[in-house]
Amino acid sequence: MKGKYPITGTFIDEITYDIPSSNWTEEQWAADLDNMKAVGMDTLVFIRGAFDGKCLYPSKIFPTLKEENEDFAGFIMREAAKRDMQVYLGMYISSVTWRVGDYKNEIAKNKLFLAEALERYGDISSFKGWYIPHEGSRNTFNLKETMQGLAALCKDKTPEKSVMISPFYQGRGLNDGAVFSPERTVDEWNNIWEKSGKDIDICAFQDGTASLDEYEGYLAAMKKLCKAHNIRFWTNVETFERDVRRMYYPIPFDVLRKKLAIAEGYVEKSITFEFSHFLSPQSIYPSARNLNTLYRNYYGK
Repeated sequence: MKGKYPITGTFIDEITYDIPSSNWTEEQWAADLDNMKAVGMDTLVFIRGAFDGKCLYPSKIFPTLKEENEDFAGFIMREAAKRDMQVYLGMYISSVTWRVGDYKNEIAKNKLFLAEALERYGDISSFKGWYIPHEGSRNTFNLKETMQGLAALCKDKTPEKSVMISPFYQGRGLNDGAVFSPERTVDEWNNIWEKSGKDIDICAFQDGTASLDEYEGYLAAMKKLCKAHNIRFWTNVETFERDVRRMYYPIPFDVLRKKLAIAEGYVEKSITFEFSHFLSPQSIYPSARNLNTLYRNYYGK
């Protein structure tokens, strides 16, 4: 894999939930898009468009902490278009449990969100698809009904745009007591996608909840299932470390390299959560700057 950067996309988490804000200016964000392009990235995914009273743009629908938000979504989409990058816009999510599975409200609010976002950004060339931010490892919080309704909504309003999801494995790295085998994982997601699979274009499972020794088994199983549902199989390579005092810090390079090597033969594309905090040369974390140097030195030659 040397000579080619393996991670070609990243999430953007500006409505921060579990990582700190970088408090960057527009000039710093533009510079970081250049940093991404320098290592071969062509895809950006807003993890949330609106979340718990916050929004990526001055919304007439969702309350914000400011009287009027800056148009961060529009700024990134236009900068991405200049750099020939594609953007997936994260949808509305009420909370991390979407208020304990109230899928009808999530769908109703997202109808408003999609209409407003399309009015604002529908003519920007970089806007290629939607990201459903309701993440899960199994059918909790009415995930099946939520995913079915939101995916169908996207395809009804914008059949030309791709729909992307990024679930996680119910593996040993999750540390919640329950562990699903690859076979059980296939059964669970085959059920979740019973009706929504036809409206989902891309699935990028988060890799950090599977231990390295079990990771390949999940990849092999889910690649086969995604093919059966005609869903493109990507991976979401976490560039943060899950096991350091329950805080999120940049991952050790040797672990990142091993994960990428395991996934290489199974996935169409690798994206990451997420470049700006954990892999950028201008990150607020010094160790991320070091990780960027190691990454470029190893894969860029």
